[in-house]
Amino acid sequence: MIGKPVKNKIVVLTSLLLCFLLVAGCGGRLTRANYDRIQNGMTLQEVEAFMGKGNEEASSQIDIPSQSFSVPGIGSATVGGVSTSSKVVSWRDGVKLITITFSNGKVVSKLQTGL
Repeated sequence: MIGKPVKNKIVVLTSLLLCFLLVAGCGGRLTRANYDRIQNGMTLQEVEAFMGKGNEEASSQIDIPSQSFSVPGIGSATVGGVSTSSKVVSWRDGVKLITITFSNGKVVSKLQTGL
């Protein structure tokens, strides 16, 4: 039979170990090695596969409808019909920060501080 003081110490030590593992597991993804793995053209899903879920900081969507016009004596043309989207996603752990910009679902730039 385990005495109450020993049982309390076991509970406290187990709780501290679990907290440490949770914190280390989350922060362990913000490394220089993971930052270097991020390449232009990767999708958000590919990045989140090794970085975990990020925080969306900003996003935008622009849709330009197509326009048809004609020039007498030359002909007609259609322009536009363009859609573009951008999203900025970040991962933070204390002073460590990785920020990625996605355009049309693909990485176009990345920044880091504190790695």
